[in-house]
Amino acid sequence: MSRRQSKEDKKIERNKRKDDRKKGIKKELERVIIACEGTVTEKQYFQAIFDELVRIKNIAKTSLVIATHSHTDPKGVLADLLKSLEKDSEFEHKWIVIDRDEIKPNGGGHDVDNFNGAISSAEANGINVAYSNPSFEIWYLLHFEYRNTALTRDEVIGELKKYVDYTKNSKTIYTELLSSQQFAIENAKKLEAMHTLHERKLNPTIDNPSTTVYKLVEVLNGLNSI
Repeated sequence: MSRRQSKEDKKIERNKRKDDRKKGIKKELERVIIACEGTVTEKQYFQAIFDELVRIKNIAKTSLVIATHSHTDPKGVLADLLKSLEKDSEFEHKWIVIDRDEIKPNGGGHDVDNFNGAISSAEANGINVAYSNPSFEIWYLLHFEYRNTALTRDEVIGELKKYVDYTKNSKTIYTELLSSQQFAIENAKKLEAMHTLHERKLNPTIDNPSTTVYKLVEVLNGLNSI
């Protein structure tokens, strides 16, 4: 009787090892690809999140790819992502990170058709969009306060500087904001709820302020360890 039990135990153990190996493969293959509008700011921020997850959760280093940057407009960012996917398409999570960034009198920004076109084309291609209106820095500001009145890009940065010594392309902003990340997520969700009152649909073009960057942050935080 004990001999039969011993064989059964060995069989259970073998099956468990097989299951563990399968789970390990599945976890390692859970990958994210991101294409960013900004040349440095967004890239550094998301890379910092991922580097920390590699350190504390043992996330596979191959789980994140940031697409080669060639464009600074929303449609161009989508093109950058699609080009990267031609070489490697095995990603569970595909994201573009873009800003509303209205055209300025002295130059810069992009028109509404470019912004809206990128969002609709991304959705048609099964790609998620982390957008910010007016700019990516609204995500940073939400780490400090809930702000539900419209702002320009310059005003967002001005408000942000009241809380932190912020400079464009800061290499330390992620660590400076990390302790308030959940507060920012909650604030971003509150803004989303405000913009959808009375069954209104979200309108990224005019929903100022708003950001769905929190969704991408939640995806990264939820990646499985290996």
